[in-house]
Amino acid sequence: MTDGTNTTVVTAGDAAYAWGPLLLAASMRRNGMPHPVVVGAMDWPETMKRRLLAIGGTKIVELPKSRQCVACQKPLLMGCDEVETDWVCWADADGAFIGDCGEWLSGGNPDEIVIRQYDPVPPDFTPANLEIWRRDVERICGSARSASRLATRVNSAFIVVHRSRRAFLARWKRQIEGVLPADVGIVMQQGAAYFQTDESVLASLLAFDPEAPAVAEAYPADGRVDPSRYYAHFAYNPKPWQMWTARAMQWREDVWAVADWLVRQGIVEARDLPASLRRAWWPLYRALVPAAPWVWRAKKAARRLESAFR
Repeated sequence: MTDGTNTTVVTAGDAAYAWGPLLLAASMRRNGMPHPVVVGAMDWPETMKRRLLAIGGTKIVELPKSRQCVACQKPLLMGCDEVETDWVCWADADGAFIGDCGEWLSGGNPDEIVIRQYDPVPPDFTPANLEIWRRDVERICGSARSASRLATRVNSAFIVVHRSRRAFLARWKRQIEGVLPADVGIVMQQGAAYFQTDESVLASLLAFDPEAPAVAEAYPADGRVDPSRYYAHFAYNPKPWQMWTARAMQWREDVWAVADWLVRQGIVEARDLPASLRRAWWPLYRALVPAAPWVWRAKKAARRLESAFR
């Protein structure tokens, strides 16, 4: 296991996601992972900032309000000066570490990026979209490979890269600014060349940028090496601190254990936990699991309607 001095874990969230970084950092400490944590926070309440800092070994980078999804700040945060270690690990805030995953947080080769590749190949990984990626990489970076190095797209929920690759992170940021709208969300229109926004832009660089790091063959953080230690990505909305989805249910005991740890450490009062993180409310939230996606869509539609009339 690493001694915690070689890698910084970086994540981010807006006010609606504040519980995500808190749970992610707490899952690290509960599992004996002492690594520094840097969190990009957009419009967080002061209470949540104090709770995150109380975990220890944590820093907050204030992000300005933006209509662009917080995920597009990944390269900025991964390359920020607050990261002072040799390696940096991005982990999406809607996830948690199961077991001590310290050894998965750094790579073996500074010239490689550790990232999961999709299997099967996603439907937007088409020759037409690849050609758009190639042209955009050539236009913004100055040159591009003639053929893709990737056989499939990559998933940017968990990334490990060496700090010597800060120039590549800067190109990723520049590419995001060059090809994505200023008000883009997590995804774009189905089938679009940059459907998965920041993730698709990263894939375009790994595919065609001559200066991009190679993708490591192994991706150990998914539990295939050791099923008792891995990064769990909840993925779908709503998130566990809002409601429980069918996918996230498999980790409810792990998430509740992290919430209990926060209470035992005096970081959060039990009464201040979201209801979905309290075991006593489980019968209600279990009954609501089939409806959770529809509740989320209704809330999202209501927010859009509210914004339209402002």
